[in-house]
Amino acid sequence: MINEQTFSPDSIARLKTGAGPTRAMTVTGTVLKSLVLFVLTCASAVVGWNYADRVIEATSGPSWLLGYFLLIALSFLAIANPRFAPLGGLVYAILMGLWVGGISQVYEVAYDGIVAQALMATMAIVLVCLVLYAFGLVKVSRRFVLVVVAATLGIGLLYLTAWILSIFGVDLRFWTDPSPTGIAISVVICIVAALNLFIDFAVIDHGVSGGAPAFMEWYSAWGLLATVVWLYLEVLYLLARLRRG
Repeated sequence: MINEQTFSPDSIARLKTGAGPTRAMTVTGTVLKSLVLFVLTCASAVVGWNYADRVIEATSGPSWLLGYFLLIALSFLAIANPRFAPLGGLVYAILMGLWVGGISQVYEVAYDGIVAQALMATMAIVLVCLVLYAFGLVKVSRRFVLVVVAATLGIGLLYLTAWILSIFGVDLRFWTDPSPTGIAISVVICIVAALNLFIDFAVIDHGVSGGAPAFMEWYSAWGLLATVVWLYLEVLYLLARLRRG
C-alpha cells in the first residue's frame, strides 16, 4: 500500500481531482489516525485473546482462506480508491486484531511471557527506526527502496510457497524448525519488516510535503499498521523458535 509511487506528483494530482477544497495531509493527522487504528487493533486483540479457541476455530480451514482474501480485497480496494481507507482501515484493524490476539494467546500458553517480550521488542524496533529516520541517520534512497521491496516480495513468495505446499502436507522444516537456518531466516525476515518502516516514514513525509489530501492520513496509517503487525508476528515467531531451540 505504501510505496514510492503512493505520493508521487502524478498520484497526488489524481487524488486531488474532483476532491474540491480539502484539508491537506499533516504529520500530526497521520499520527492521530495511526493511534486510532492501533488502539482499535489492541482492543480487538484483547477480545481475540479472551476467545482464542473460537477465533482459531473460526480462522481455520476454508473460513481462514475467506478471511485472508477479505483482507487482501480490502487492501486492493483501498489502493484502487484511497477514499475507502477510513472505513477499510477500521475493518482491517478489527479483523487483524482478533486474529493476532488469538494467535498471541496460543503462543503465550506454549511459551510463558513470550507475548510481552514480542510486544516490547516490536515497540523498541519501531522507536529505534523512527529515531534513526527522524535524525537522518538512515537515508531512504531509490536503491534502498528497490532492495527492500525486492526482499519483501521474496519473503511473500516464500510465504505463498509454504502455504501451497502445506495444502499437500509438505512442511518447509528448514524454515519452521528451530535450526540455525530457520532462526537465521526468521531474523532476516524481521530485519526486512523493520526496514519497511523506513519506507513508510519516508513516503508519509512525501505525502505531507506534496500536499496530499487529508483522507490519505487514514491510508498511510493503515499501511503503517500492516507493517507493524507483520513485524510483531515475525518477532513472535522468532522468539518461539529460540525458545524451542
